[in-house]
Amino acid sequence: MTLGISPSIHWRLIQLRSPSIDDLQKFVVAVRVLAEQGNPKAQHNLGALYLEGRGVPRDEAQAAHWFLQAARQGDVRSQHSLGTLLIRGQGIPLDAVEAFRWFSQAAHQGDPRSQFSLGALYLEGQGVDQDLVTAHMWLCLAAEGTPPAHRHEVETVRDYVGTLLSPVQIVQARELAARWKTRLH
Repeated sequence: MTLGISPSIHWRLIQLRSPSIDDLQKFVVAVRVLAEQGNPKAQHNLGALYLEGRGVPRDEAQAAHWFLQAARQGDVRSQHSLGTLLIRGQGIPLDAVEAFRWFSQAAHQGDPRSQFSLGALYLEGQGVDQDLVTAHMWLCLAAEGTPPAHRHEVETVRDYVGTLLSPVQIVQARELAARWKTRLH
């Protein structure tokens, strides 16, 4: 049994964009039970269901609640999702400083989406003092970790920030990124 439902139902939920109502309801019940027991993956999944309105009414505040529960336990996806809700003021009051904190936690665990978000926050000076060298560093890391299908978008922003830097600053940013990578591994 996976999440308290049969493996075949679980597999169908993963594979199908539109599972049957019955399968989806069973999945939501199983996920909620595990989330309430403190399982961070289930908490993240329940938050995602609320955010998307799948199997439950769309409720961004509930999504934020469940993402926060999982994020506090170190769940990278939830840290990123919570940062996204915070920076948008979606289901939770807008708070760029808190968004920065959650993106930072996920980025330091190697999450390229959060590394990109940190780069953007440093670029804009949102939730943190503007620092173009640090922005470029995070964007370099994000570009390396982003899947090829989406890498061009990240590289475009990284290269734009590079146009705002001197050659010496670009070298500094790349050195910072290289040092950061050696600490991660």
